[in-house]
Amino acid sequence: MKERILITGVSRPQGIGSTLAHKFRASGYEVLVHGNSEYDTYMEYPDAGESSSFPEITRLKDSDLSTKEGIDQLISELANDCPINHLILCHAYSTHGEMGTWSFDEINNHLITNVTASMLLIQAFHKQFRGEDGCITLFTSGQNLGPMTDEMPYAASKAAVANLAVQTSHALGKQGIRVNAVNPGPTDTGYIEKDSELYKHIADQFHSKRWGTPDDVANLLLFLHSNEGKWVTGQMIDSEGGFRR
Repeated sequence: MKERILITGVSRPQGIGSTLAHKFRASGYEVLVHGNSEYDTYMEYPDAGESSSFPEITRLKDSDLSTKEGIDQLISELANDCPINHLILCHAYSTHGEMGTWSFDEINNHLITNVTASMLLIQAFHKQFRGEDGCITLFTSGQNLGPMTDEMPYAASKAAVANLAVQTSHALGKQGIRVNAVNPGPTDTGYIEKDSELYKHIADQFHSKRWGTPDDVANLLLFLHSNEGKWVTGQMIDSEGGFRR
Protein backbone atom coordinates (compact mmCIF):
# COMPACT_ATOMS: atom_id res chain seq x y z
CA MET A 1 0.00 0.00 0.00
CA LYS A 2 1.28 3.47 -0.86
CA GLU A 3 2.23 5.60 2.15
CA ARG A 4 -0.33 8.35 2.64
CA ILE A 5 0.24 11.41 4.84
CA LEU A 6 -1.64 14.49 6.04
CA ILE A 7 0.50 17.54 6.86
CA THR A 8 -1.06 20.54 8.60
CA GLY A 9 0.38 24.05 8.67
CA VAL A 10 0.92 24.24 4.92
CA SER A 11 -0.11 27.64 3.57
CA ARG A 12 2.95 29.69 2.63
CA PRO A 13 5.91 28.80 0.39
CA GLN A 14 8.71 29.55 2.88
CA GLY A 15 7.12 27.64 5.75
CA ILE A 16 8.28 24.32 7.17
CA GLY A 17 4.98 22.72 6.13
CA SER A 18 5.47 23.52 2.45
CA THR A 19 8.96 22.01 2.45
CA LEU A 20 7.65 18.90 4.21
CA ALA A 21 4.92 18.50 1.60
CA HIS A 22 7.38 18.71 -1.29
CA LYS A 23 9.94 16.42 0.36
CA PHE A 24 7.45 13.72 1.29
CA ARG A 25 5.91 13.86 -2.18
CA ALA A 26 9.36 13.50 -3.75
CA SER A 27 9.98 10.49 -1.49
CA GLY A 28 6.94 8.68 -2.88
CA TYR A 29 4.23 9.55 -0.36
CA GLU A 30 0.72 10.50 -1.37
CA VAL A 31 0.35 13.87 0.36
CA LEU A 32 -2.65 15.77 1.69
CA VAL A 33 -2.13 19.26 3.14
CA HIS A 34 -4.10 21.74 5.23
CA GLY A 35 -3.36 25.34 6.16
CA ASN A 36 -4.77 28.66 7.28
CA SER A 37 -3.75 31.49 4.97
CA GLU A 38 -5.75 34.02 7.02
CA TYR A 39 -3.43 33.43 9.98
CA ASP A 40 -0.39 34.08 7.76
CA THR A 41 -1.92 37.40 6.72
CA TYR A 42 -2.73 38.26 10.34
CA MET A 43 0.90 37.56 11.29
CA GLU A 44 2.10 39.70 8.33
CA TYR A 45 4.45 37.04 7.02
CA PRO A 46 6.18 38.36 3.87
CA ASP A 47 4.95 35.43 1.76
CA ALA A 48 1.41 35.41 3.16
CA GLY A 49 -1.13 34.81 0.44
CA GLU A 50 1.45 33.64 -2.09
CA SER A 51 0.47 30.50 -3.94
CA SER A 52 2.63 27.41 -3.55
CA SER A 53 2.88 24.82 -6.30
CA PHE A 54 1.90 21.34 -5.13
CA PRO A 55 1.74 19.01 -8.13
CA GLU A 56 -0.11 15.81 -7.30
CA ILE A 57 -0.75 16.97 -3.73
CA THR A 58 -4.31 17.11 -2.39
CA ARG A 59 -5.07 20.43 -0.71
CA LEU A 60 -7.88 20.29 1.83
CA LYS A 61 -9.88 23.44 2.48
CA ASP A 62 -8.23 26.10 4.63
CA SER A 63 -9.73 26.37 8.10
CA ASP A 64 -8.97 28.04 11.40
CA LEU A 65 -7.96 25.42 13.97
CA SER A 66 -8.53 27.84 16.85
CA THR A 67 -12.28 27.30 16.34
CA LYS A 68 -14.47 24.25 16.79
CA GLU A 69 -15.89 24.80 13.31
CA GLY A 70 -12.44 24.84 11.75
CA ILE A 71 -11.37 21.67 13.54
CA ASP A 72 -14.63 19.90 12.66
CA GLN A 73 -14.25 20.90 9.00
CA LEU A 74 -10.77 19.39 8.76
CA ILE A 75 -11.80 16.18 10.54
CA SER A 76 -14.81 15.87 8.22
CA GLU A 77 -12.60 16.30 5.17
CA LEU A 78 -10.16 13.77 6.55
CA ALA A 79 -13.00 11.27 7.03
CA ASN A 80 -13.93 11.71 3.36
CA ASP A 81 -10.33 11.19 2.22
CA CYS A 82 -9.34 8.15 4.30
CA PRO A 83 -7.27 6.22 4.93
CA ILE A 84 -3.96 7.80 5.87
CA ASN A 85 -1.18 6.13 7.84
CA HIS A 86 1.06 9.13 8.55
CA LEU A 87 0.27 12.47 10.21
CA ILE A 88 2.42 15.57 10.74
CA LEU A 89 0.90 18.33 12.85
CA CYS A 90 2.95 21.36 11.81
CA HIS A 91 0.27 24.00 12.42
CA ALA A 92 0.73 26.49 15.26
CA TYR A 93 -0.65 29.64 16.79
CA SER A 94 2.14 31.86 18.12
CA THR A 95 2.10 35.51 19.14
CA HIS A 96 4.33 37.58 21.40
CA GLY A 97 3.14 39.37 24.51
CA GLU A 98 4.34 39.90 28.04
CA MET A 99 2.26 38.83 31.02
CA GLY A 100 0.43 42.14 31.30
CA THR A 101 -0.95 41.81 27.77
CA TRP A 102 -2.58 38.39 28.16
CA SER A 103 -6.28 38.01 27.41
CA PHE A 104 -8.73 35.14 27.73
CA ASP A 105 -9.14 34.84 23.96
CA GLU A 106 -5.44 35.06 23.16
CA ILE A 107 -4.50 32.36 25.68
CA ASN A 108 -7.23 30.09 24.37
CA ASN A 109 -6.26 30.67 20.74
CA HIS A 110 -2.91 29.11 21.64
CA LEU A 111 -4.37 26.25 23.65
CA ILE A 112 -7.12 25.34 21.19
CA THR A 113 -4.96 25.54 18.06
CA ASN A 114 -1.85 23.89 19.43
CA VAL A 115 -3.32 21.40 21.92
CA THR A 116 -7.05 20.81 21.45
CA ALA A 117 -6.89 20.60 17.66
CA SER A 118 -3.89 18.27 17.85
CA MET A 119 -5.66 15.96 20.30
CA LEU A 120 -8.81 15.77 18.18
CA LEU A 121 -6.81 15.20 14.98
CA ILE A 122 -4.86 12.38 16.61
CA GLN A 123 -8.15 10.86 17.74
CA ALA A 124 -9.55 11.14 14.20
CA PHE A 125 -6.36 9.62 12.78
CA HIS A 126 -6.65 6.66 15.15
CA LYS A 127 -10.30 6.06 14.28
CA GLN A 128 -9.56 5.82 10.56
CA PHE A 129 -6.25 3.94 10.85
CA ARG A 130 -6.37 0.55 9.16
CA GLY A 131 -2.70 -0.27 8.64
CA GLU A 132 -0.07 -2.05 10.68
CA ASP A 133 2.51 0.74 10.74
CA GLY A 134 1.66 4.38 11.32
CA CYS A 135 3.57 7.44 12.46
CA ILE A 136 2.62 10.82 13.93
CA THR A 137 4.97 13.77 14.44
CA LEU A 138 4.01 16.82 16.47
CA PHE A 139 5.95 20.08 16.70
CA THR A 140 7.06 21.52 20.00
CA SER A 141 9.52 24.32 20.82
CA GLY A 142 12.47 25.04 23.10
CA GLN A 143 10.30 25.78 26.13
CA ASN A 144 12.07 23.05 28.10
CA LEU A 145 15.52 24.48 27.37
CA GLY A 146 15.20 28.10 28.43
CA PRO A 147 12.81 30.98 29.22
CA MET A 148 10.28 32.25 26.67
CA THR A 149 8.81 34.98 28.85
CA ASP A 150 7.43 37.09 25.99
CA GLU A 151 5.45 34.18 24.58
CA MET A 152 4.35 32.15 27.60
CA PRO A 153 0.94 31.08 26.24
CA TYR A 154 2.79 29.58 23.28
CA ALA A 155 5.40 27.96 25.53
CA ALA A 156 2.75 26.48 27.82
CA SER A 157 0.83 25.06 24.87
CA LYS A 158 3.97 23.55 23.36
CA ALA A 159 4.89 21.93 26.69
CA ALA A 160 1.49 20.25 26.54
CA VAL A 161 2.18 19.10 22.97
CA ALA A 162 5.48 17.53 24.02
CA ASN A 163 3.73 15.57 26.77
CA LEU A 164 0.90 14.67 24.39
CA ALA A 165 3.43 12.91 22.16
CA VAL A 166 4.64 10.79 25.08
CA GLN A 167 1.16 9.92 26.30
CA THR A 168 -0.30 9.05 22.89
CA SER A 169 2.75 6.96 21.97
CA HIS A 170 1.73 4.59 24.77
CA ALA A 171 -1.98 4.74 23.96
CA LEU A 172 -1.46 4.02 20.24
CA GLY A 173 1.61 1.78 20.36
CA LYS A 174 -0.35 -1.47 20.38
CA GLN A 175 -1.95 -0.43 17.08
CA GLY A 176 1.49 0.02 15.51
CA ILE A 177 1.39 3.82 15.59
CA ARG A 178 4.54 5.68 16.63
CA VAL A 179 4.34 9.23 18.01
CA ASN A 180 7.15 11.75 18.53
CA ALA A 181 7.52 15.49 19.02
CA VAL A 182 10.25 17.54 17.33
CA ASN A 183 11.68 20.89 18.38
CA PRO A 184 13.44 22.25 15.25
CA GLY A 185 14.93 25.28 17.01
CA PRO A 186 15.09 28.68 15.28
CA THR A 187 14.26 27.97 11.64
CA ASP A 188 14.53 30.48 8.81
CA THR A 189 11.09 30.62 7.24
CA GLY A 190 11.35 34.26 6.18
CA TYR A 191 9.73 35.85 9.21
CA ILE A 192 12.85 37.88 10.12
CA GLU A 193 14.76 39.93 7.54
CA LYS A 194 18.18 38.46 6.79
CA ASP A 195 19.98 41.80 7.02
CA SER A 196 18.54 42.64 10.45
CA GLU A 197 20.62 42.69 13.64
CA LEU A 198 18.25 40.17 15.26
CA TYR A 199 18.73 37.69 12.41
CA LYS A 200 22.52 37.99 12.66
CA HIS A 201 22.43 37.73 16.47
CA ILE A 202 20.45 34.48 16.34
CA ALA A 203 22.70 33.06 13.60
CA ASP A 204 25.73 33.68 15.81
CA GLN A 205 24.21 31.44 18.50
CA PHE A 206 24.59 28.38 16.26
CA HIS A 207 27.92 26.52 15.97
CA SER A 208 27.66 26.76 12.18
CA LYS A 209 26.71 30.47 12.30
CA ARG A 210 23.57 29.84 10.28
CA TRP A 211 19.89 29.40 11.06
CA GLY A 212 18.18 26.05 10.76
CA THR A 213 16.32 25.53 7.48
CA PRO A 214 13.06 23.79 6.60
CA ASP A 215 15.21 21.21 4.76
CA ASP A 216 16.94 20.39 8.06
CA VAL A 217 13.54 19.72 9.61
CA ALA A 218 12.35 17.65 6.66
CA ASN A 219 15.43 15.42 6.75
CA LEU A 220 14.68 14.43 10.34
CA LEU A 221 10.98 13.83 9.73
CA LEU A 222 11.63 11.73 6.64
CA PHE A 223 13.76 9.49 8.87
CA LEU A 224 11.16 9.30 11.65
CA HIS A 225 8.43 8.29 9.20
CA SER A 226 10.61 5.76 7.35
CA ASN A 227 11.31 2.10 8.01
CA GLU A 228 14.67 3.15 9.47
CA GLY A 229 12.88 5.21 12.13
CA LYS A 230 10.57 2.45 13.34
CA TRP A 231 12.37 2.04 16.68
CA VAL A 232 11.79 5.68 17.68
CA THR A 233 8.60 6.54 19.55
CA GLY A 234 7.52 8.54 22.57
CA GLN A 235 10.45 10.95 22.17
CA MET A 236 10.77 14.72 22.41
CA ILE A 237 13.61 15.45 20.00
CA ASP A 238 15.54 18.73 20.20
CA SER A 239 17.08 19.09 16.75
CA GLU A 240 18.59 22.57 17.01
CA GLY A 241 22.02 22.35 15.39
CA GLY A 242 23.82 23.20 18.62
CA PHE A 243 21.83 26.40 19.25
CA ARG A 244 23.11 28.12 22.40
CA ARG A 245 20.82 30.17 24.61
